[in-house]
Amino acid sequence: MTWAAVRHHYENMLDRYALALFRDLVPQKLELFHQGSAAAADQLASSLDVMLIARGSAFIRRELEPIKHVLPQSVAAYANECIGDYTLSTMLLEYANATNLFEIVGVDVPAEVLNSFRPLLLRVETDRHDMPERHWTKGLVSLALNERWGWAPIAGLAPTQDVPFVPRATFEFNVQGLIAHLGGAILSGAALDDVLPAWHQFIALADTLRSVRQVDNQVILWVARVVFHHIGKEPLGSVGDRVFEEINRLIAAGA
Repeated sequence: MTWAAVRHHYENMLDRYALALFRDLVPQKLELFHQGSAAAADQLASSLDVMLIARGSAFIRRELEPIKHVLPQSVAAYANECIGDYTLSTMLLEYANATNLFEIVGVDVPAEVLNSFRPLLLRVETDRHDMPERHWTKGLVSLALNERWGWAPIAGLAPTQDVPFVPRATFEFNVQGLIAHLGGAILSGAALDDVLPAWHQFIALADTLRSVRQVDNQVILWVARVVFHHIGKEPLGSVGDRVFEEINRLIAAGA
């Protein structure tokens, strides 16, 4: 599908049922919050990414207004359930994805919320051949947390080796190469212009990558966060707008 078709599909989803379902969840999430349950923020990201692509950051902020306060307590409750050293499921990434979405659309989230994933992330077991979307997400969360032992192996690198960086390189369908590129950019102090060609190509090809289950919307949003905030030094709350603007540009170009 083109981005125009994706947006049209998401608009229809929101109009027909998805937005009503989300609004029906709000009182349930509030009740879970009052119970101190981790589930107060569980499974929010998959609804919010549809809203972001279809209608933008301001729309999400309005929809999140009644529950914008639930994230820190919910994530803390989840982290408390992870005490030990056993392997964690990719459920951790669901909470990280929700945290990212809150932050990139401009909802105020204490920095310790994302940082609370740092000691847990390496315990999440992923495989690029089994659910590659989760594998790449783990690498990108690790980039956002500057956790080199998390992202380097996913990028095909040893954590202690030098990471080459070629400004303005592109990677077509090679998500692993893109993650290595973004890691090299961070380590070398590269400028936003040095990674924009890779970003533009990635977002243009993203729907093809989604169709073969290499990426999902969360991967797209984490790449955007790393590119515009961690490398480009733009305000974190503006990243959602940057994604929406880029999709608008691609739609206008017929992509």
